[in-house]
Amino acid sequence: MKTPLKLLFLCTANSCRSILGEALANHLGEGRLLARSAGSHPSGQVNARALAVLERHGVPVGEPTSKSMDDLGDQWFDVVITVCDAAAGEACPVWLSESAKVHWGIPDPAAAQGDEAHIQAVFEDTYARLRARLEEVVALDLEALNLLGLTAALQKIHRDQGDH
Repeated sequence: MKTPLKLLFLCTANSCRSILGEALANHLGEGRLLARSAGSHPSGQVNARALAVLERHGVPVGEPTSKSMDDLGDQWFDVVITVCDAAAGEACPVWLSESAKVHWGIPDPAAAQGDEAHIQAVFEDTYARLRARLEEVVALDLEALNLLGLTAALQKIHRDQGDH
């Protein structure tokens, strides 16, 4: 694959997980990854706790917006990563293109309930899960992988990181 590798993080609301994925990929990728995010039913606003966890870890936030995947329909992405949690009954969006597609299901931190310390811990866990996966993506020899090899590598990363 040629770099920068263009990634699209998709979820339902595009307010937490996909925003974290986009920011982390752009930060950790140091130009080798170019990420965007969108949702099938965007909330219209980015979750303040998602922005706060990025800021706590020194990840540049930029000016993220909660947007519809329809707004990006004319753009090409090498890889589309869905981060919705099908196990929780979320309907994962479907991206119709020849892009590689990988599912990295992660529970929605916006659904966390409890005191502030617990909710913050859930956001930290979501951040850590995405960061661990994306650090492995950055470590791949992207230029040496074809589309099938990249898809397999991304699926393996999710399986290996699934319980972390």
